[in-house]
Amino acid sequence: MLQIKTLLILLTISSVVFSQKIGSWKNYTDVKNVTDVKVYEDGFWMTSTGGAGNYLNQFSDYTQFLTKSDGLNSQNLTALSIDNENQVWFGMQNGIIDIYNQENGSMNEILDIFQSNHTKKNINNILISGDTSFVSTEFGLSLIDTKGFGFIATITKLGNFPSTQRVNSASVIGGKIYVSTENGVAVQKDGATNLIAPESWISYDCGSEIPAGETYSTVLFDGKIITSTNVGLVQFDGAIWTHYAYDTRVFDTQVNDNKLYTLFSNSLHTFDGANDVELYASDTNEFHKFDLVGEELLIATDLGVIKTAQDSFRTIIPNGPINNSFQNLAVDKNGTLWVGTGNDRGGVGFMKFDGSLWTNYNKVTYPELPNNNYHNVSADDYQVYLSNWGAGLTTEEDGNFEFYNVHNSELIGIPSDPNYIVIMNAARDSNHDLWFFNFASADEKPIIQLTTDSVWYHYRFPFFQLSEDVFITDGIIDQYNTKWFNVSNRGLFYFNENSTPSNETDDSWGWLKETDGLNSTDIRAFAIDERGELWLGTPKGANIISNPSSPRSSISNAYAIRQQSVTSIAVDPLNNKWIGTYQGIFVVSPDGIHLLEQYDSKNSPLPSDEILSISIDKNSGTVYIGTSFGLSTLTTQFIKPNQNYDKLFVYPNPFVVGENVELSIDGLVSNSSLKILSISGDVVRDVITPGGRLAFWDGRNDNGDFVASGIYLIVAYDEEVDNIATAKVAVIRK
Repeated sequence: MLQIKTLLILLTISSVVFSQKIGSWKNYTDVKNVTDVKVYEDGFWMTSTGGAGNYLNQFSDYTQFLTKSDGLNSQNLTALSIDNENQVWFGMQNGIIDIYNQENGSMNEILDIFQSNHTKKNINNILISGDTSFVSTEFGLSLIDTKGFGFIATITKLGNFPSTQRVNSASVIGGKIYVSTENGVAVQKDGATNLIAPESWISYDCGSEIPAGETYSTVLFDGKIITSTNVGLVQFDGAIWTHYAYDTRVFDTQVNDNKLYTLFSNSLHTFDGANDVELYASDTNEFHKFDLVGEELLIATDLGVIKTAQDSFRTIIPNGPINNSFQNLAVDKNGTLWVGTGNDRGGVGFMKFDGSLWTNYNKVTYPELPNNNYHNVSADDYQVYLSNWGAGLTTEEDGNFEFYNVHNSELIGIPSDPNYIVIMNAARDSNHDLWFFNFASADEKPIIQLTTDSVWYHYRFPFFQLSEDVFITDGIIDQYNTKWFNVSNRGLFYFNENSTPSNETDDSWGWLKETDGLNSTDIRAFAIDERGELWLGTPKGANIISNPSSPRSSISNAYAIRQQSVTSIAVDPLNNKWIGTYQGIFVVSPDGIHLLEQYDSKNSPLPSDEILSISIDKNSGTVYIGTSFGLSTLTTQFIKPNQNYDKLFVYPNPFVVGENVELSIDGLVSNSSLKILSISGDVVRDVITPGGRLAFWDGRNDNGDFVASGIYLIVAYDEEVDNIATAKVAVIRK
C-alpha cells in the first residue's frame, strides 16, 4: 500500500485558488418583445415576454436583467409599475406579482391572483396611486396595499357590467376611480367606499352609451375625461360620452405639459385639443405601451424599446437570443453553444453563444446564408453542422462557413423538387467521412457519404419509398460506424457500409420495431453514451441498446423514466443521462435504473417544463437546457476528468467549515481516490469522488465531526496508485 505519510514529506505542495460555483442556474431569453416600460429617477425598467431589464441613464446598455434564475416567478411579464419606495412591481401572464426591492435586491411575491379559481389571470396593467396598487386583470380589478402587500379589495362586478370581465386599466381622477374595461367604463360613485359592491359603481356600456367597442385607458385632459377606445378617443362630460378625436384604435394615453399623448399600433402622437402632431412612427414595430419624462419618450414595442428625445431616436435591445424556442443545441470543440431556431420553414436563422455574447445569424446579419430555416445543429471535434430546411447543410469551423447545396454538391432534394434539399442531420464517422441524413431524396438514396478525399456515395433505402409524408427525422453514428436513424413513426433503422463504400454486397441494413423490443416506433431522441450504448427516446420512455453490433439481442428499458415522453437525451462525462420530457428534466444513473435528480419549472428556474433540447459542455460541466420558453444553464460537477494529474486546485481557500459550504477539489483523473490528512500526516477522511474532474469535502472527519482549524493536505491518486497529486488547504473552524 502506498505510504502516503512518507511520500508527503518528499512532495512540494502548492495550492492555487480557483473558483466555480456548482449548482448555479442562469436563464437566457429573447427580450425584444417589450410589454411595458416605466421611467424612474435613474433610468427606466422594461418588461418583456422574456424577463425584465433595467436601463441606467449613465450607461449605454442594460446593467441588470431579471429572469427566473434571478428570482422572478415567471419570465412572461405583462405589466410594470414603480411604487413610492422605489420598488418595482412586475405583473405576469399567470397572475403572479413580484415586487423587486432595488435597494437590497430582495423579492416579494403576491400569489393571490395566481391561486384564484379564475381561468384567465393575466395582469394587464398596474397603477400605483399613493399607497395603493390598482391591478387590472382578466377578471376584474384588485386593490393591494403597497406597504404590507395585503389585498384591500378584489372587484369582479362593476355596476351593471358582467362579472369577471377584462379590465384593461384603472385611473384615479379627482379622487374617484375610473376603470376601463372590455365592456366600457366604470366610475366610482361619489362617497362610495365598499368597492366590492356593484352598486358602488356607475357603468357606461360600449355601444349603447359609449360610441366604441372597447375601452383601454382614461385620463383627465383640458378639464375633460378622455378615454381611449378601439375607434379613437371619446370624452365624458359627467353624463354623456361623445367622440373626441381620431377614428382608429388608441392603445394608451398620457397627459404631460398640457399635451395629450396618444399611442397607436405603430405611431405616437400629441394632441393639444386642436392640432395633431406625429412624434414617431414605424413600419416594422408594433407598439404596446409608453412612458415619458420631460421631452424623453420611451415606447415598448415588439422589437425593443424605442427611446426618443429632441427629434432623435434609437432602438434599445439587449444582447440576447433571437427567439425563445430552443429547438436544438450543440456545444462545439471550443465550448461555444450553437442553436437551431425552428422546425421546417419556421426558423429565424441560427445562434452562437460564447458564454457572454450572443451572435445571431440570419439573412439580415449574414447575407451569404441561403435562408433562415436552420432547424437542427450538431457538433464534434472537427466542425459544427447546421442543417437547413431547403438549402442543404452549412458547416462551421473556426469562424469559417461552408455550404453544401444543389449547386456545389451531389446532394439531391425532395421528390417533388430535387432542388429543395432538406438535411435532417450530419455527422462524421471514425474515418472522418461526412454523412448526410437526407429527409427524402428524390433518387431514393437518402444516406449520403462524402469521403475525406471528396468522393460522394449514395445509399439506396431498401425497405420502402420515402416521401414528403414518410421521411427520415434524425440520425447518429456509433463507434462501429453504424448509421442509426428514424423514419417518421416507422421504427429505428440502421446501416453500415463496412468501410467499403464501393462494394454494396457487404452493406448491412436493419429495421427495429416494437416486436423487437422497442417501446415505440416513434424515436424522438438519440444518444451514444460513454460505454458505446445507444439510448433512444420515445413517447413511452427510453430504450437502451447495450450492444449496437447486435441490436436485437440487447434492447432494454431505462426503468427510471419508463412513464415519460422523452424529447431529448444528453450524456455527461460520468455517463449519467439527462433526459428531457414534457415534465422537465430527469437525470438518471448510467444504467438508467436510478433517478438522480429531477428539475421542472416548479422546483428550479427552468422557464418551462417542455424540454426541447439538451447539450453538455463536458469540459466545464455546464448543462444547456433548451425549452419552449427560453434557455437555462446549470453548472454541475460532471466535468470530463483529466488524462493525467497536473495540479490540484482547491477552493475556497481558506475553507471555513460549518457554513454549509464544501471544499471543491479540481484537477482529478477518472475515478480518483482522495485522502484528507492533517499536517502531521494522519488520515482524517477518505473521500469518495463522483469520478470526474471535481470532488468535494464537507470539512468533516470519518466520524462525522468538523475538523479543527489548521492546515490540511489533500492527496489524490488514481486506481492503480501510480499517479498522485497533492494540495493543501487552510481550514478555519469558527
